[in-house]
Amino acid sequence: MASELRVDRIIPVNGVPTGGGGGIIQVVSASTSTEVTVSTTTWTDTGLTATITPTSASSKVFVMITQQFSYTIVSDIQGIGIRIYRDTTLVYDPITNATGPFEDYVALGNVTSVTRRGTFNRSILDSPNTTSAVTYKTQGRPYLTTGTAAFQPSNVVNGTSIINLIEVSG
Repeated sequence: MASELRVDRIIPVNGVPTGGGGGIIQVVSASTSTEVTVSTTTWTDTGLTATITPTSASSKVFVMITQQFSYTIVSDIQGIGIRIYRDTTLVYDPITNATGPFEDYVALGNVTSVTRRGTFNRSILDSPNTTSAVTYKTQGRPYLTTGTAAFQPSNVVNGTSIINLIEVSG
């Protein structure tokens, strides 16, 4: 009995040729469960970071973030902001008003000492245009100076944050 293999197409190990686009070349994943707290309005590294070295300057990097957070509402409003950087280049900046960013934002009215927990999920497609190693990371801060934000908070059952970097042929 003979075997037969039928395929519509075969994608090379280095991804789809230029102009074809969309082939996955490599995947890099990293995670952290180390809690980082921020109680100022200064953008601070959250500890979530990963490095990838693209095989081609025409490749794209699909960045997938799952960031655990919590923050305490000490007045009637509070929130957090999370940014994504490629090395020193800002590639994702949350919506911000004069008081601060509100990626996740609560306005409860006359409430104090309430803790909100959540997960920030964001995916972006970036074009680093290099074959040198690039590092992606997140930074965070609370909306107001009266609150504290925690990333990978210890008061969450699974406070682990994850970053996935997927090189996609251009």
